[in-house]
Amino acid sequence: MFQNQTFTSRYFDGVSAVPEEGTVLIHGQSIEFSSGDTTHKLVISQFTEFTLTHKGCKLVLLPDEVRESPVLEIFSSKEDAKKLESLWIQTKKSQSHTHAFFYSIREMNPLVLGILSILIVAVIGFFYFKGLELVTNFIPLSADKSLGESVQLKMDAQFEACNTKATDKFFAEALKKIVPKGSPHDFSVSVIASTIPNAFALSNGKIYFFSGLLNDAKSQEEVIGVLAHEIAHVEKRHHMRNLVKAGGTSLAISLVIGPGLGNMEFLETFTEIGSTILVLKFSRDFETEADITSIEYLKSQNFSSSGLLTFFQRMQELEKEMTKSEENPKETNAKDDQVVTKSITDFLSTHPATEERMKTLESLIRTGKKGSIKKVVSDKIWKEVQSVCLDFKNSDSK
Repeated sequence: MFQNQTFTSRYFDGVSAVPEEGTVLIHGQSIEFSSGDTTHKLVISQFTEFTLTHKGCKLVLLPDEVRESPVLEIFSSKEDAKKLESLWIQTKKSQSHTHAFFYSIREMNPLVLGILSILIVAVIGFFYFKGLELVTNFIPLSADKSLGESVQLKMDAQFEACNTKATDKFFAEALKKIVPKGSPHDFSVSVIASTIPNAFALSNGKIYFFSGLLNDAKSQEEVIGVLAHEIAHVEKRHHMRNLVKAGGTSLAISLVIGPGLGNMEFLETFTEIGSTILVLKFSRDFETEADITSIEYLKSQNFSSSGLLTFFQRMQELEKEMTKSEENPKETNAKDDQVVTKSITDFLSTHPATEERMKTLESLIRTGKKGSIKKVVSDKIWKEVQSVCLDFKNSDSK
């Protein structure tokens, strides 16, 4: 490929920071660097790294444990640098079957390699995470309870609880009817004084409802639907399963990315993107599973199952209204709307109300048994539930 071609060059010997200026003579697979009275005769296969630069290319010799690795920079046209890279790759491929495989990958088009990387990560990730699902079966429920209790201590220390006799009665009646028989979890509900329309469960069965959700609810069945959804998260052990998958993802990335992949940064990037997509997919799967399970709980007890869907539809509409308000700030009180918008966005970020998810809920509600029970307490008690924490409305934490 190269027959006695000469290029301007410089050589870093790994000892001095000042390079030797000179020329290289390339003949076949041999490289001879000359600088005054100094001559270095090298073989292209000796170089462990090859990098294209805007002035030509850079080759790195075997790293030394005592000093920096010698580096040879060759100034050439892009075409000649590409030819030299191709020659270097061919010499590497001939060294072993392993080298042949990895350096064949390097020769691939970066876009094709990127797409292939995503597909490989997706396939491996699918079976990897399926395996992690089985790991959760060997973790005792006591671990879920310990995890939840540790978070509960922090929650109770940070937020102001404002349960009343009315809220205690409402949630006690609802839990009594919705929690599946034989459940190993001890469920309880606390109301947090906050304007955020949110609710979430801990792995030990402790469920928190922000007062904003109760104040703004249009019916009991909306709150009952959200409660059933949070119960489903606990019963399906989503907290522990998510923890196991997060740990598994971290381990997988550290194994693949941690040691480094030479100059193949693009492969690292695509691998990270693929892993992120997989994690997000599993998060959506958990939400869908909780939706399906909550509808099953409600229908089994003859409860109306449309409350959860109605609630999410209302949250979506509010989000759209607030988005329009942000586009027209003169029409609204900017500070108050920013708080409300963030509250709704916070809820939807943890409970993503995607169009696909809404369609799934609608389909589940339409099929099978239609529940008729829409209340668990009298209208009088419900009014008291809806007025809970109003005195704390402007205080989101202790």
